[in-house]
Amino acid sequence: MGDNSWILWMIIPFLFFTMAGRGAGNWGCAPRSQRRSQSRKSEEIARLKQELEDSQSQIKALKSRLEAVETIVTDEEIELRREFYKLQNS
Repeated sequence: MGDNSWILWMIIPFLFFTMAGRGAGNWGCAPRSQRRSQSRKSEEIARLKQELEDSQSQIKALKSRLEAVETIVTDEEIELRREFYKLQNS
């Protein structure tokens, strides 16, 4: 075979595993149990996109609530510091 025989030793195992993995009669075809109709895939994609949008809306709402709470806490902290300094200096 000459100098290129190493290529065959790499191709033969690849072909063997490819045929063993898919089955000799199913070249490129998925088993029926794994097939999904295109409409089911589209419906699932649409559902997942909607869930993502809902989750993003919830995250935005939680962020705004957190910012509001942080503002309240910061304002209260400032007020408590003022009162503390007044008590300390009197």
